[in-house]
Amino acid sequence: MRVEIKSAEQWSTFEKARQDCVVTSSLYAYLTGTKWARPDWAVMVWEGEEMVSNVHIIERIAKVGGTSVKLGGIGNIATKVEWRQRGYASAALKVAQDFLLDHLSVDFGLMIATEERIPHYVKVGWRVVAHTMMIGQPDGRVALNIPVMILPVCKQEWPKGTIDLCGLPW
Repeated sequence: MRVEIKSAEQWSTFEKARQDCVVTSSLYAYLTGTKWARPDWAVMVWEGEEMVSNVHIIERIAKVGGTSVKLGGIGNIATKVEWRQRGYASAALKVAQDFLLDHLSVDFGLMIATEERIPHYVKVGWRVVAHTMMIGQPDGRVALNIPVMILPVCKQEWPKGTIDLCGLPW
């Protein structure tokens, strides 16, 4: 297993194509009709020449109850179906979490999750802070009704109030 992180500008055509194959098995495939933000970075997990898992990272200033927060968005935590249950996504998420702290110096990590995945993410430090947030879409701002989780990276408390991603979700 090889794990690497690259900025979107560094991705080869081959890496872009491989990520598209992994994306089909992620939450993105279930929330059809939603326009998603392009990632700034990707953690890619390889077995030989095959990308088996990835995690996307997006850096964003968002608003929570009127307070600006610097977020490290975690999205597209996905492993190809035939490679699941081998720890690939967990390894990629650990690298992504370290990147939020060591490289991006964000206030919080933020991700959305399905109800069945929440216990897994809670075990590695994430917590649910809301079940809806405002997101940008081509037709304007809309509510996305799905559990929202944060990873406290800084020493501050999560602000109270409505979460507005100030752009497309991840």
